[in-house]
Amino acid sequence: MRAWAPAAALTAALIMAGGAAASTAAAATAYTVEPLNLNVVESTAALFGGALCEVYDCERVPTAASLDLSHRYGVFGEDGPISAGAATLNDRLVADNGEKLVFGFSQGAQIAGFWLRNYAATSAVDPQETSFLLVGDPENTYGVPWAPRVPTDSGFAVTELWSQYDGWADWPARFSLLAAANAVAGMFLVHPTVYDELDLEAERSAGNLVTWQNGTMTYTMVGNDRLPLLTPLRWVGLGAVADALDAPLRDQIEASYDRPTPQQQVEDQQSAAVTPEPAASLAAEPGVVRARPSVRGADQTTSRSRSQSASSRPTGSQRRAVSSSRAGEGRVQPARTSRPHPTA
Repeated sequence: MRAWAPAAALTAALIMAGGAAASTAAAATAYTVEPLNLNVVESTAALFGGALCEVYDCERVPTAASLDLSHRYGVFGEDGPISAGAATLNDRLVADNGEKLVFGFSQGAQIAGFWLRNYAATSAVDPQETSFLLVGDPENTYGVPWAPRVPTDSGFAVTELWSQYDGWADWPARFSLLAAANAVAGMFLVHPTVYDELDLEAERSAGNLVTWQNGTMTYTMVGNDRLPLLTPLRWVGLGAVADALDAPLRDQIEASYDRPTPQQQVEDQQSAAVTPEPAASLAAEPGVVRARPSVRGADQTTSRSRSQSASSRPTGSQRRAVSSSRAGEGRVQPARTSRPHPTA
């Protein structure tokens, strides 16, 4: 059987009904894992307007969905809802020999991350039949700094999907009071609701999805055209003021991030053309080694740029723009960390 590529999980949500995605996923199960909601509602299956569960058979993994004070490093020995949820998830995956997707949101994504850190290497679960879609994940590579990270070398296809400025999944890489305040605002004003009716097909058509990948890990960020920090101004009827402040504040905020934006993706595509040197300058001279032709725009690359190694994060500080992009292209691999981590 073929493996579920990371893009397949997104395609299932993008294609609302019928077509190849629906027929391909018809026999596949999506194991949904809940956020920290005390199981008051079934949140994960309802994400994206329920689109993913229209093409997968969704089955909820029972978890406590409660605060986990034991979760610090995300390893065996912790005794709380996240480690317990991962054990339950493992039972489901081991018992299912078919094609399957683990679909976790917030704390549900942390449970999936715990499984990937601690069970994946020795599990009998077939990575050719199993993939992961993690939404608004605090343990995303670009998430809160005190979090353990989802491994990028698990051997399983993993897609991290989040909204720009969802502070749990999209935290600045360098400290800035302004960027941190905006991320905290995003924890409360973006994270809880932005994914509910998110139309990934519309976002992709508008060029508002930026994706990159490395190995079996794919990152997909949905651009956000409003800074959450300015949302209170809109509440009191000062939307025009918020709009005027957005661009200058966004430039300062983005300077603290090490990940691309939709606008950065556009500029990367535009500067991909290679400018050859004049033929005369390439003439061989004794003892002289000629440099290779330069890439237009490379001299503007900053210290946060894409010239970092494959294990580094790409950059972006420009304002979001509308352009075409395909979910599932381009990848990076970050270093893993293990630091104290509250749940989301």
